[in-house]
Amino acid sequence: MGNHNHKRKPWMCGACKKGFDSEKAATDHATDAHPNADGIGIYKRHKLIDGRDYEPSFADRAIDAHLARAMGETTDDDWLIS
Repeated sequence: MGNHNHKRKPWMCGACKKGFDSEKAATDHATDAHPNADGIGIYKRHKLIDGRDYEPSFADRAIDAHLARAMGETTDDDWLIS
């Protein structure tokens, strides 16, 4: 069994987790490569979620507060630099 890149393939064989570009290719693979396995699932990948936090960090907020104070602007994050 070779090295497969599963992250870019939208369809996956439920038996060996090999990725495919189309549902038909995954189904054909499952029936050909795994003839003795009954009820193999073919799965469609969902879009990846990178897990990043989209809230600014306290460090970013403190920097923005310093810049706002230096420019004479008001900020709600003034408490971070007091």
